Amino acid sequence: MLGSLALPLLAYASAAFASPVSRGLLHARQHQPGPWCDGLGAGVFDIAPQITLAALNTTLPNANNTGAPLVMGQAGAVDGASFAILSTFASFPFNEFPTLSLLNGTLIPNLPGGILANASDSSVAAGTAPSWIITGLDLPTPAQIYCGVADTDPAGGGTGFPLLALNGDTDHFSLCSAGDFHAAQTNIIWRASSVNDGSYNFTSCYPVHIQIIELE
Repeated sequence: MLGSLALPLLAYASAAFASPVSRGLLHARQHQPGPWCDGLGAGVFDIAPQITLAALNTTLPNANNTGAPLVMGQAGAVDGASFAILSTFASFPFNEFPTLSLLNGTLIPNLPGGILANASDSSVAAGTAPSWIITGLDLPTPAQIYCGVADTDPAGGGTGFPLLALNGDTDHFSLCSAGDFHAAQTNIIWRASSVNDGSYNFTSCYPVHIQIIELE
């Protein structure tokens, strides 16, 4: 019995240590992820502090293996609260929250120094942008919908960085322009659709994977 377990464990360990991630992220994978990660296969995890995200174009060559850096872009405000979405740094060159923390399926932005912001992630419907509320007031309960999936494909071909999953899905993210106007943000949309709320131009969308880049 022990011999039958040794080979898959060895294969997993080899793939994990081949990935360009720190020991902290490897340690986080020892935690048993919650049910929001069910069905994502080997190498899944739902805890990873101090990470950044990058969007890798899945149809065209990329300038590097990490992809386009993502930051918390603006998505409006009301009295006492603001809203954020994932935007490319190139289209929104500000970075108030330099890292994020994946915590038991929630994804929370960090202030400088790794301090958790008073923020909450929201549930995400198909055709919309993953979003966050940032406020000094009482927060809604964060949605446990995010997981990381390590690059453990024995056939290779990936970049080695883990992928972000939303609602159990790593494959249906897009980068889409907010519109045909100067300084329009380019934002992450999950399962982009030509039928949407008008917050993005569907013809501008192209598919990406969201890669998890952990700081050493």
